[in-house]
Amino acid sequence: MQKIDKTQIFSTAYKNWEEGFYDNHPFYNSSNGKYYYDVVMNLFHCQKGVCAYSEISLCDDEYYQFELWDNGKYCSQKPEFSGALDHFDPNLKPTQGWLWSNFFMVSKDINDKHKREKAVDYILKPDLSDYDPFKLLEYDNQLHVFIANTELDEILQQRINDMLVVLGINLSWVVKSRKNHLRRIIEKIQSGLGNWEHESAVNHQFFTALEMCRQKMQES
Repeated sequence: MQKIDKTQIFSTAYKNWEEGFYDNHPFYNSSNGKYYYDVVMNLFHCQKGVCAYSEISLCDDEYYQFELWDNGKYCSQKPEFSGALDHFDPNLKPTQGWLWSNFFMVSKDINDKHKREKAVDYILKPDLSDYDPFKLLEYDNQLHVFIANTELDEILQQRINDMLVVLGINLSWVVKSRKNHLRRIIEKIQSGLGNWEHESAVNHQFFTALEMCRQKMQES
């Protein structure tokens, strides 16, 4: 799960509106909200078009280019994307339902069927300044699953592994998609038809898993 920098705000009309409410936001009404697309597309720009947790592709980059904002508003008519707007900490939703720091775009299946209403641990919140997937996680490139870094304290490992479940990062359909995607890239490189630099540059999803595979294979 990549580290996400959410400091680049194109949707300044929304952000100014959100900051004016402090801890008493208007009722969260999802896609009916005045600033829904402003939030969604700014998040996709920050997340490089992928689910914040699973890193599966949800939106093509043509829909979140800077040129699509005008005077702090997203102005494309109706962008094409899949996924859902997720409140990382559901406890904040009743009173801070439009809080930028609590929003991520995620796979709809993870949002609707897996994460909803579950308690969260901020140890894997991907926009925190001290979040580093390469210190907190390991990737098994045989099973294509993430686990906690086995060099960490056992209590930290348990917290991380619990959150991997909550965030749906190793759901069976995610693992299958990730495995198929990475295998094609790795086989291409091993056959001499590609190289890591080029494949990493053109890759559009599963960034963290690909980089961890690269590091492990180059070390062996």
